[in-house]
Amino acid sequence: MAVSTGGKAQRTIAMIAALTLGIGASAQVLAQAVVVRSTGPSAVNYPKGKRLPANAAVTLKAGDVVTVLDKAGTRILRGAGTFSLNGAVNRDRGAAALLARSLSNPASVRAGAVRGIGDTSGENILPVSIWLADTEQGGTVCVPRGSDLYLWRTANSRRSFTWLTEATGGEMVRMQWPPKTVGIAWPKTMLAPQEGRTYRIYDEATPDTVAEFQIVMIEPEAVPADAEALGTLLLDNGCKAQFDWLAESLAEEPPVVSP
Repeated sequence: MAVSTGGKAQRTIAMIAALTLGIGASAQVLAQAVVVRSTGPSAVNYPKGKRLPANAAVTLKAGDVVTVLDKAGTRILRGAGTFSLNGAVNRDRGAAALLARSLSNPASVRAGAVRGIGDTSGENILPVSIWLADTEQGGTVCVPRGSDLYLWRTANSRRSFTWLTEATGGEMVRMQWPPKTVGIAWPKTMLAPQEGRTYRIYDEATPDTVAEFQIVMIEPEAVPADAEALGTLLLDNGCKAQFDWLAESLAEEPPVVSP
């Protein structure tokens, strides 16, 4: 039986419309916030890292405080009450993009340039980028492929020397940290960070205290510009310290949401 050209066209249009609706629905489902921390009676329902879909209702009891990371930054929800994550974000979305920028040929980063929430002493320093390896915590470290990587420390009052090497042995690199310096470039010309490798670092004065890093390479085009998607990418790859840095760096004067 013959099928008219008009019938084919109508079915094609209907298929495209259905596909478009499906894509729109999927995008809505994927839109979400991520729990950064929670305290209070309902904390068990909102553990760190939990994904909350768009328009989710967050019901809290008296004494509950839940901090979430959405597309623009952090939100603090305080109970009792029910809160809707409706995506109505009026904050600056550019801060997350700045933190996600690649660091090319980084120089030493001195303390005092970026401080923590409410801190005027310069003691609580926050990173200027999330592509950092915490020399005090260790753990999995994400870095865009082809980007440089910082080594980071919070205890920055004194000059110190550290040694960096692969966990399996081989080349050892000695690095100097001047006083009041919180970040130095990973010595890639002597020991390039490679995906899947584990590295060890220790302070020369305390050789028994060792931190280990596992490197995960992220394709540059896969690095999102909004905070929620970036936080999710870090958590999905096990880069928990960088997720914490992202959330804390975007938490300066965060909006406190009440019902």
